[in-house]
Amino acid sequence: MAKPRVAIIGAGASGLTSIKQCIADNLEPVCFEASSTTAGLWRFTEVTEDNKDPHSSIYKSVIINTSKEMSTFSDFPIPPDWPYYMHNKFVAKFQLIPHIKFNTTVLNASLLPDKRWKVRYVTKGEEETESVFDYVMVCTGHHRYPRMPKYKGMDKFKGNQIHSHFYREPTSYKDKRVVVVGCGNSAMDISVELSEVASQVYTCVRRGTLPWILPRLAKGKPVDHFGSRFFVNWLPRFIQNYITKTMSKIIVGLPPAGLEPKIEPSGCHPTMKTEFYERISTGTLIVKPNIAQLNEDGSIEFVDGTKIEDIDAVIYATGYQIEFPFLDREIVCDKEVLEEFEEEYRENLVWLYKRMFPPKYPNIAFIGLVQLIGAIFPLSEMQARYVTSLINGYVPSHPPIPEMHKEIRKRQAFLQKIFYNAARHTIEGFFFPELDYLAKDLGCYPYPLQIIRRFGLSLYWKILFGIPNSIQYRLLGRQSWDGAADAIRVYNDCEPSKIKRS
Repeated sequence: MAKPRVAIIGAGASGLTSIKQCIADNLEPVCFEASSTTAGLWRFTEVTEDNKDPHSSIYKSVIINTSKEMSTFSDFPIPPDWPYYMHNKFVAKFQLIPHIKFNTTVLNASLLPDKRWKVRYVTKGEEETESVFDYVMVCTGHHRYPRMPKYKGMDKFKGNQIHSHFYREPTSYKDKRVVVVGCGNSAMDISVELSEVASQVYTCVRRGTLPWILPRLAKGKPVDHFGSRFFVNWLPRFIQNYITKTMSKIIVGLPPAGLEPKIEPSGCHPTMKTEFYERISTGTLIVKPNIAQLNEDGSIEFVDGTKIEDIDAVIYATGYQIEFPFLDREIVCDKEVLEEFEEEYRENLVWLYKRMFPPKYPNIAFIGLVQLIGAIFPLSEMQARYVTSLINGYVPSHPPIPEMHKEIRKRQAFLQKIFYNAARHTIEGFFFPELDYLAKDLGCYPYPLQIIRRFGLSLYWKILFGIPNSIQYRLLGRQSWDGAADAIRVYNDCEPSKIKRS
């Protein structure tokens, strides 16, 4: 009997773990990658005449915001003595390259009457081709298509205007007057970096206040090491917020008067840039409110009535549109539900059961389409495990469509209750709750009694109070591995010599 064929679109982190999981579950993966290399978003790519719109949005100085322990794949632990970044040995170790078609763009994926998918694609230098697959896994992410704001006068402004997607390094902004629009991670990274070379940098906060800024390190350790299973799943949210605010005030400092955050830390995606307040204190970086209009003479007016002159460049760090040009928009978000939400929120709304599956379209899944508070790699891996298990019948089939709609509405109601209303928060999620949700169906959830009986109380203590990681989802169930318990102990006890890999 022929193996089920799976089309995997994108060879970034989500695509690579999907290939690996397909191989592990005896499926036949074919991965389509538009570029000539793996790593997707995390592969630094210059903006050139030949490549004016690269997939990657990574600038040279970018630093990942999650520690290696939280970011690691569950059965391929990053060595504890490494820095934060994952090396591409992952690709070589599991021999994924033979399954990838590089320089290949998917033009269209359409559902056939027999519930298989026809994928039409073109490889550079070759004729357009089409193939039929039993399943499609979309792994192109949500940081590909820049989302530009709409300000009066943008079309007449004489200065340079770009989205942060196309920013790479600060040298071209030396001695320039620059406005950076936004106050998320990219905006603060770029603002701080430019403040070292530009004559003046202005950071425009569109909501009028700054977010809570977190440090990367606390007591010499990555801050996410303190986000244990107990902290995230059991501490009341008001206590989590109190601890986070206290940590921010002590380590990062107090925000400038009038710019204090108006929302709780849990109400938005975390921002990390310890040096931001320091730059404000030196005057090299000035915070401004939202833009009212841009003028042809190079000046910019703000909603508080102030005005700045002779601006050379504006960088819009204003997020991304969630788009899949090779798919009908109806697949990603059911038109019938759009009217239930406000205009800005519906712009990036995706309507997916278990954050992966369109209710009306069988045999297709979206991997990594979550803006996770925590590392995305483990969730992409868990989603891939879920999809391949579903194909092989190891997890229950989907419920009726009305039940799927009910689950999605419940999820969206939760997000709207926790986070302020914005396009970026339509796909927000928390590390442990998202992983646990799928792990329970997969049979790999670290149930306390089972862990204690098999591995002892001390290991469960590390799972509950220790460094957050996904290795704990390889202790039990199908595709568990013998080295998981030791790997958890090593991460928590810092004994690099003892680590094993599957």
